[in-house]
Amino acid sequence: MRASIPTDLPNAHRAPVSPARSGEKWRTITAIAALAFLSIAVTQGANAGAPGPDEHDAIEADDGNPPREKKSVPPSTRSPEDETRPTRFRSPVSAAPLDPSARMLEGSDASEAWTLYVELDSGHRIAQRFLISNAGPGDHNAVAVGHLIEPGRPPYRYQNGRRRARWKLSDDHLFLDIAASHLDLHRPTGELRITKKEIEIRLFFEFPKSALASRVPNERLPKDYYVDVLAVAAKTHGTIHAPWMTEPLETNGRTWLAHTWTQKDEARLLDRRIEIYGYEDGTSFYGLEIRRGKDFDRAWILAESDSAGMIESLINIPARWTEIARTGKNDSTSAYPVPSRFEFSGGSHSGRITLGQEWLRFDPLAVIPQPFRWFIRRITQPQEVWADARIGVTLSTALETPSLPIASETESDSNSKRETEEETAERSVTGVASITFLNPAKGR
Repeated sequence: MRASIPTDLPNAHRAPVSPARSGEKWRTITAIAALAFLSIAVTQGANAGAPGPDEHDAIEADDGNPPREKKSVPPSTRSPEDETRPTRFRSPVSAAPLDPSARMLEGSDASEAWTLYVELDSGHRIAQRFLISNAGPGDHNAVAVGHLIEPGRPPYRYQNGRRRARWKLSDDHLFLDIAASHLDLHRPTGELRITKKEIEIRLFFEFPKSALASRVPNERLPKDYYVDVLAVAAKTHGTIHAPWMTEPLETNGRTWLAHTWTQKDEARLLDRRIEIYGYEDGTSFYGLEIRRGKDFDRAWILAESDSAGMIESLINIPARWTEIARTGKNDSTSAYPVPSRFEFSGGSHSGRITLGQEWLRFDPLAVIPQPFRWFIRRITQPQEVWADARIGVTLSTALETPSLPIASETESDSNSKRETEEETAERSVTGVASITFLNPAKGR
């Protein structure tokens, strides 16, 4: 039996990268949400997106042949940046900068994933996930799946998957090279790079040690389940070149990045996971809600506002989300119901997240090759939903020395009015909601 590796210690998470074991045999495969994560999608329509030409470029079968030689892709060239500048957004939860590197966990149920959501000024959206999983034969198999969305077009899906012997990981575990899908997590500039024949994406996002980031507190999550929010609305620039484009398009935007890992079967830890990404007029937002039956329902918010006069410009708090169901019933979606909105509160903060039009409702296992899909579907029946969101947050404002009342006001009237203005400041942010169901609601 392999020893369990502690994952909540700063330097105790890395295990040696072992080669693919000889004489691999099928193990009992439990469903893990990491495999449900294989197919993040964001679309402008209500139907599943059209796949790219290589939809079935997934984990290769072990054909007994030696691994093909593949040119190693070096980390991207980064512009110099002084990481010793004053820390503006340092998280109160994480005393030291978070470690984004691969844990390379042991155990038949272990998995980890990096989820990126990119909102570009050109109107394009990118949803991308890199996954390392021990499900199925062999350990540390890797998959990268993404979708590029252009307004007025169906989503374009691209993916790569490789057994451990056929994908590369840098010695410091910060550069993942899965065929034509690459993720560079070296600071101070991260990179998402897709170099497939049909599509090329080269996006760089600000990733200094002082960036807005935090580990989600353990009490907000199931036991042995970890989430690091590594970037929230990080400034992004680069190029995208889709099959329908005649030349690469230069664009700017924002990137959100979260790293999740567990040695447990995620489908047994969670029933549903909701993530909210938002940015508008200097206010950045990330929200997470985790649910398991009626016994576990936790939420957490990480947000920051550039607005002057705010006492708590950085919000890093546990929160209680009250779910408001949609009126009426739709038989086609009743097993995976999406709320109308959430009302949340935590400390001196409160707000509302209203979910708008769904972009996509789909089966994440549809793109997983056989026989993996057959084994996984015996345990879990996941569904992924993406929708627009509108976030309203009430923040505390700075309390200054009381001013004298104007001539037409009494002192009590003036102080009362000013007190109200000082204690509340509403911030409204446009966003995106990603909802992952591990199983239908009626089966919980």
